[in-house]
Amino acid sequence: MPMQSADGRFLIVYNGEVYNTAELRERLLARGYSFRSRTDTEVVLHLYVDEGPAMLDRLNGMFAIAIWDTRDRALFLARDRLGVKPLYYALERGTLRFASEQKALFAAGVHPDLDPSTWEELLCFRFVAGEQTPFAGVRRLLPGHFLLWQDGRILVRRWWHLADRARRRQETLPPSATEWFRETFDDAVRVRRISDVPVGVLLSGGLDSGSVAASLARQSGSGVDGFTVAFDQDGYDEGPLAKQVADRWHLTHHQVRIPPSELLSRLLEASWLNDEPLVHGNELHLRAVSACAKPFVTVLLSGEGGDETLGGYIRYAPLRHPSVLAVARALVPSAALRLSVNGRLRKLGRLLELDSRDAFVLFNSCTVFPADLTSIGMRPSGRFPYREAALAEAKTLYPSEPFRQAMYMDQHTFLCSLLDRNDRMTMGASIECRVPFLDYRLVEGMAALPTSTLAAPRHTKTLLRRAVGDRLPTQVLRTPKWGFGVPWEQYMLNAPGIRDAVASLPESAPISDGPFERRTLRRMVRAFLAGDLRGYHVIRQLLMIQLWYQACVAEKR
Repeated sequence: MPMQSADGRFLIVYNGEVYNTAELRERLLARGYSFRSRTDTEVVLHLYVDEGPAMLDRLNGMFAIAIWDTRDRALFLARDRLGVKPLYYALERGTLRFASEQKALFAAGVHPDLDPSTWEELLCFRFVAGEQTPFAGVRRLLPGHFLLWQDGRILVRRWWHLADRARRRQETLPPSATEWFRETFDDAVRVRRISDVPVGVLLSGGLDSGSVAASLARQSGSGVDGFTVAFDQDGYDEGPLAKQVADRWHLTHHQVRIPPSELLSRLLEASWLNDEPLVHGNELHLRAVSACAKPFVTVLLSGEGGDETLGGYIRYAPLRHPSVLAVARALVPSAALRLSVNGRLRKLGRLLELDSRDAFVLFNSCTVFPADLTSIGMRPSGRFPYREAALAEAKTLYPSEPFRQAMYMDQHTFLCSLLDRNDRMTMGASIECRVPFLDYRLVEGMAALPTSTLAAPRHTKTLLRRAVGDRLPTQVLRTPKWGFGVPWEQYMLNAPGIRDAVASLPESAPISDGPFERRTLRRMVRAFLAGDLRGYHVIRQLLMIQLWYQACVAEKR
């Protein structure tokens, strides 16, 4: 790349993979197009010449596309439906710059300045959702959108709208949701294992990655490589469960552990790769397991997206029964405070203290709430326009189902941060990560199904369990969800270098220049280092912002 059309008019640069290339190629051959290569890049280019932006509906894949029309001097940028592949741009004095990474924009002359309006969202949600990014002047092309630039003017259009697609699918639901899911899921894995390089799987001990591993092994036979992050701390190590899946399907199982002495350097490396503050705390572990995989495979399949599309998060559970929330609001917050509990009950109490059901949905993924920021001298607005618009859209599709509203919200916000993490950390090890659960056929179909089909009162992910549960060890099916957790409290208190970084937070940029009351922040940090964990979530995110700034901003100045 760049690749040019036969007449020289169009040039394309492209990042990603289109999984239905073979059938699209046959269609184009029938329409008289000829090919000089076997690449999906050339298929995408010919499709654009043939149909223009309408061709996007034909693509099943992950992609960021840029096509330049040399005759009309017009640029076309497009991004896949869920945003598996990233795309950023900056417009300054009529000049448009675009790239898959913000650091490429900085190399092209864009200045890496922190946008101070993003402080509140970074601390509450850990990720700036929508078009805005933490960098002033740098925009994110939204998933399912395309952009046209000509004569210094930008036009952005949404080409894929989940709510609209789900409404259409509701008119023709499958006779058996279980059979439909099993067949479509296996086909989503099938098309993602088509490759001229070895394909492996990121394997935790959970339902999602286990289901992907089982489907991949059924289709590929024995000898598939599976890769797992292991921890020494109790309650975090999913290695034994992952080993059960590997043994069941005769996978070659690899494990990686990160010693505490390497955490700080790996945090800085992950921050540099990510270009934005780390959101989940497990980015460096994903980077490490990807590096472990590289000598064996070039493509990894991941279970990412299963929780958001199948309703797997424990935090969704209270929203299944909205009529009970009023009663719980009167009991749980005071009990959580009186018993001084932490963890999920504490968070439930915090959510129930909010003044509306909409707020419960909006802040469902938060561990820090706007009101918490007043304790460090901020004046939070509590307003997040993009997230509020996503909630309003969710309510049009699921008007009386806060459970489904929260899922829809996460698909347009929280999931974007997960996919950014996946792409940056795996590509940082020269690994391509593919996500079968986010095949658009599954996403649209599951969005159309009734809630009773997706989740039962006693279990999460009912549809997944019914469809492929017999492929997984009993212990995996019975173990409560715990996610890709990382013991950051212990690391921040004890790991070499990280405790020192926490101690220096109030005097470190950009925290020292932020909208905080420095004396109060110093007290909170001292209390945390002395064992008072109440400020943990705020301090952890400040630490991630400080390390991001050190890795991605300070060195560019």
